[in-house]
Amino acid sequence: MPRLIPLSEWAVIVFGENTFHPSTLLRWVHDGRISPQPKKIGRTYFVDPKAEYVPSECDLLERTM
Repeated sequence: MPRLIPLSEWAVIVFGENTFHPSTLLRWVHDGRISPQPKKIGRTYFVDPKAEYVPSECDLLERTM
């Protein structure tokens, strides 16, 4: 298994064919919602294949209210 994969490939692996828009994925990177944090190499973000989406605490709070 490769050490790092492009963010778009990671999204397909994690979420399947109906993945999120690239803008949403970039927002998650900037907001720190992917753990471990992706690395930018050139113009592309690369992610550990075992990385996970971490919802923010605010999102969880809003959904419970």
